[in-house]
Amino acid sequence: MGLNGYRAAAKARIDAELKARIGQWFPTLPAPHREALHGILAEGKRLRGSLTCLVAEALGGTLEQALPAALAVEVIQAASLVHDDFVDRDTMRRGRPAAWTLLSAQRAVLLADLMFATAIEKMAQVGGREAETLAHAIAAMAQGAFQESLGIGKVHDSEGYHSIIHLKTGSLFAAAARLGALAAGAHERTVEAATKFGAFTGEVYQIADDLADGTGIGAPKLLQARIAPLVEQARSALAAFPENERTQMLADMPGELALIYGLTRSRNRTR
Repeated sequence: MGLNGYRAAAKARIDAELKARIGQWFPTLPAPHREALHGILAEGKRLRGSLTCLVAEALGGTLEQALPAALAVEVIQAASLVHDDFVDRDTMRRGRPAAWTLLSAQRAVLLADLMFATAIEKMAQVGGREAETLAHAIAAMAQGAFQESLGIGKVHDSEGYHSIIHLKTGSLFAAAARLGALAAGAHERTVEAATKFGAFTGEVYQIADDLADGTGIGAPKLLQARIAPLVEQARSALAAFPENERTQMLADMPGELALIYGLTRSRNRTR
C-alpha cells in the first residue's frame, strides 16, 4: 500500500466517520450551525488523525480502536483553524469562506470552543490519560498562539521559533501519536517514544509549511537546515516500535512531509 495509500484510505474513513458522527457529538446544535460545522470539518488533510491510526496499527492495535481518538484530534485541528482565521482576519479556508465570515466572529469562536470541549469530553469517555493528552495539547496550542501574538518566535529568534512551532503544531502531532499508542495498549516506554515521534514530525511539517508559504520568512536556509536533524530524531524515536510495515510507513512520514515541499532529498532508510 505505501504511506500515501494508507493516508488516503485513513482519510476516507475519517471523513466518513466525522460526517456520520457530527449529529451524535453535537446533538443540540441548530441545523444552520450543524451545516457550518460540516463545512469547518470538510476537506482537511487528516494528517494528524491518520497518524493516530497508523501508530495504533504499528503497535498491534486496530483502526477501530484508534478512530475515536483520530476523530477527536481532527475536531481539535479544525477548531484551532477557526480561531486562527478569526485572529488573522483570513476570509477564506480551503477555498471556502472562513467560518467567522459566515457565522459572525462571536458565533464562530464559540462554536470552536464547543468543538474543543466536546473533543475532550469524548476522550474522557475513553479514559483519563486520553483526556489529559488532548487537554495538554489544546493548552500548548493556545500558549503558542498567544506567544506568537506577542511577536515571539520570529525565524531569526532560533529558540523562540522552535518553541512556537512545538507548541502550535508539534503538540497536536505529539498528542495524535500518543493517543494511537494508548489505543493500542502500548507499554509506557513506547507511548513516550510515540509522543516524541509525533512532536518531531509535527515540527518538520510546520517548517515545511512555513517555507512553502514564504510569508514573513527571512531566513529560508536557516529553516531548511533544521529539517534533516528533526527527521532523524523522529526516526530514532521509532527504535521502540516493532519492525513491521506500519512502522516503516511511520519512518517514511517525516521525510515525506518535507519532500512534499521539495525540501529534502529522497534517501533510503531502513527505519
